[in-house]
Amino acid sequence: MVAAAMESKRLGLCSKSIFVVPNHLVEQVANEFLQLYPSANILVITKREFSKKNRKKFCSKIATGNFDAVIIGQTQFEKIPMSIERQKYFLEKQIDEIIEAIKEIKSLNGESFSIRELEKTRKTLEVKLEKLNNADKKDDVVTFEQLRS
Repeated sequence: MVAAAMESKRLGLCSKSIFVVPNHLVEQVANEFLQLYPSANILVITKREFSKKNRKKFCSKIATGNFDAVIIGQTQFEKIPMSIERQKYFLEKQIDEIIEAIKEIKSLNGESFSIRELEKTRKTLEVKLEKLNNADKKDDVVTFEQLRS
């Protein structure tokens, strides 16, 4: 994983890699990374450093820094928001897939239970999409898409 990331950077296939690892393995992965590539420029983000007050600073640092790799714990990574546009895209895609599945089940004379469950899921996703459409935009947070540079 580390070698693939460094080789991708060397070949120009990526600018920086982000490794999302279980929280308890962040420092271990960082140590192993540096054993393989001692001169690598890596940013290691632990739970203490990614507290609410430091989150903006570290997201900006990820986005603007010239790091070979960023290593971050899973729960810290989950706190980096995805852009509203990307969230809408994924929700709309899921809704479209559910609508297609319902059509397919109906054409095969499938169980009405399956159709009801899919309809329920579709409605839940539509409510989420509606909330996103009505949400106020908060431009002061770096989104996941902005982390690459």
